[in-house]
Amino acid sequence: MRQPTYSRGRRAARLLGLTRNPLCRRVDRLEGALRIASVLAVLVVTVVTLLVGVGRYHRELDRSLAAQAELRHVPVVLLTDATAGRTALGSVAPAPSPGVEARWTLPDGSVRTGTVYSPVTAPKGTTVRVWMDAGHVPVRPPVRSGDLRFRVGVDVLGCVSLFSVLSWGLYQWGRSRLDRRRDAEWTRSWLVFERQGRHRSH
Repeated sequence: MRQPTYSRGRRAARLLGLTRNPLCRRVDRLEGALRIASVLAVLVVTVVTLLVGVGRYHRELDRSLAAQAELRHVPVVLLTDATAGRTALGSVAPAPSPGVEARWTLPDGSVRTGTVYSPVTAPKGTTVRVWMDAGHVPVRPPVRSGDLRFRVGVDVLGCVSLFSVLSWGLYQWGRSRLDRRRDAEWTRSWLVFERQGRHRSH
């Protein structure tokens, strides 16, 4: 006997319980509604998280640019070896640069020594440019756009992944309860059918 063929649309409709098949019970339609709700919830959270992430990126980028406008790059001579607090990811800096001792000259010609934050790894005696405020006090470098994109991207991915796992867990929990309900309904229907068969035989 030839098996009936179904298009992708009809198969999707069957999975979602959107069918007029009399064998499709109320519990099957509830399971389909649960699938739709789970997918829509993940999509909505993804879109909202992306919008929040983009807004956060632009706010922090504006704050970083405003800070750079008030700061200045000053050349300093390193008095110790500098190890920048960056990783192999290049522009990504999840850890702040550790402070190193350095010497620099003020506009009035006086020399000052102190702790600066080198943006690169360099040996003792190297001249590097670091960020300082208007009083020539060393400050940590403003965050870069690449760093912001990385951090926001990680946060967005983490939030969406966490919610997706939670949504999947809730879907599986709801599906297990519906499966038990479906089994109970099938058992009741079978008992009714068996009882009716016995009456007819008598």
